[in-house]
Amino acid sequence: MLTTGQRTGVDFSSGKWLLNELDCPKNSKDKLTEESLIFFRKNVGDRVSYIHDVNGLLIPRKINLNPNSVKLKELKDGTGFDFFINISTRKNKSDLSTIELYQNDYGSERNEASVILEIYDLNLQQIIYSQNVVGITNKGNTKSMWETQKSDKLIDNITLYKNSNALMTGALKRIFKDLKKRSIK
Repeated sequence: MLTTGQRTGVDFSSGKWLLNELDCPKNSKDKLTEESLIFFRKNVGDRVSYIHDVNGLLIPRKINLNPNSVKLKELKDGTGFDFFINISTRKNKSDLSTIELYQNDYGSERNEASVILEIYDLNLQQIIYSQNVVGITNKGNTKSMWETQKSDKLIDNITLYKNSNALMTGALKRIFKDLKKRSIK
């Protein structure tokens, strides 16, 4: 996995936090939203809310990454929250199936997914945390099963690849690990 971003965390000890609807493929939205809520509830408790669970918010449906200070002021005025969490994911490439039988070459096919997490301090109207992680699996970095016993049948030459959804989940968890390590609780 490739990680880029700042090297400082955030202060989880105060303020009201709002998790935006994740910008991600529909088939992974529920799982990634659940993972995100679990992480933030563990770190800020009941001071975090999910955008769809809060009534009366006056904000646009889509909040792009890296908003300017005017947009951040609008978010503060429209939500009343102190911190805004924005997560965006992308399947960059999805060439490989999860299981390949009888792999015999090392082509350039790969699965790749990226996750960007940004946290904005709405009072200061600035980004206080930004991290981008890209997960990649290709024919060169696989977990192979050679001569594996399963139900008394011999399975020969099977290669397992992480699909793009699994790469997104792994990338998000890596960001959470970094954020937790660098932040104040």
